[in-house]
Amino acid sequence: MSDKLSDYVMVGNVFTPEQCQWYIEKLNQHKWQPHRWFQNDTSEYVYRKDFDTTYDSELQNTMKDPILKFVYKYYDDHREPGDTSAYYSGIRFNRYNEGESIKLHIDHIHSLFDGKKRGIPVLSFVGVFNDDYEGGEFMLCNEEIKLKQGDCIVFPSVFLYPHEVKPVTKGTRYSWVMWSW
Repeated sequence: MSDKLSDYVMVGNVFTPEQCQWYIEKLNQHKWQPHRWFQNDTSEYVYRKDFDTTYDSELQNTMKDPILKFVYKYYDDHREPGDTSAYYSGIRFNRYNEGESIKLHIDHIHSLFDGKKRGIPVLSFVGVFNDDYEGGEFMLCNEEIKLKQGDCIVFPSVFLYPHEVKPVTKGTRYSWVMWSW
């Protein structure tokens, strides 16, 4: 049994630079909305130094197979043989302009569940489409994780893995997130 938190974190490349550029071009055609935080009582609020979000089912469909192929490698190392049960959220796309970030948090995202789907996220997946911005560092457990264009990081969604994105100081950071339960 492992005793290091980092043993449950995996980073790898999922998308080529050409794929990433295509995704960014498609996402730039979208209307973006301010990110919303949900409280345990389901009230919501917007923190204006946060990023913007959008969704696109067509892009999600083109991304799911490469992401899941990567995720299955993670599961091969961390699940009991034969355990194939997992559910996946849709993909949310994030855009961080200059001065935007996301504060330190964990991913117990209640808004994923509508009463028919029930649970809490157990794994978080974060990917980046570009790395030509300044700032915007991805921090996990107070350590910077260097993500290159096309990379994905997988880590448990529990309280032991608080994470944040530091403010972007120049350019725009494009990323995506997805969860499993």
